[in-house]
Amino acid sequence: MPILKTIRVIKTDKDTKEIIRADFKFGIYEDPECTKLIKEVTSDQENGVVIFEDLRYGVYYIKELQAPKGYQLSNKTIKVEINDEGTFADEELLEDNEDICEFTFANKKVPKIQTGYELNRTLLIVSAIISLLGIGAGIVVLKKKKQENN
Repeated sequence: MPILKTIRVIKTDKDTKEIIRADFKFGIYEDPECTKLIKEVTSDQENGVVIFEDLRYGVYYIKELQAPKGYQLSNKTIKVEINDEGTFADEELLEDNEDICEFTFANKKVPKIQTGYELNRTLLIVSAIISLLGIGAGIVVLKKKKQENN
């Protein structure tokens, strides 16, 4: 019987290190150029992971295919090697817990672009109040002048 391993990829936010529980996809490939797709896996949104099951000894390449909403798609490829010495992700030995090995894959949020149309709400309210007071004062002055002329 061949020895089979399961690889669990945990999706995290690069800055906060929190698990991202959202919709995303990863692919596992035979080649480093990621042209020979073995399998595509959609995330378990409840746990923020993708799971590649029943992998035999060999070398695989894992790449993000779809980033979570609000995050940048990473072009990073993780080399996963399974052999007699253990399971490695980018040459780093992974802890083996009942034939399940896991590593984290971090994503950066999409940067917010300042358009120049975002206004400070307080400044807008204060400006409106001052304008209304100015218009009210102008109306009072005009009424007084009109009464003086009559």
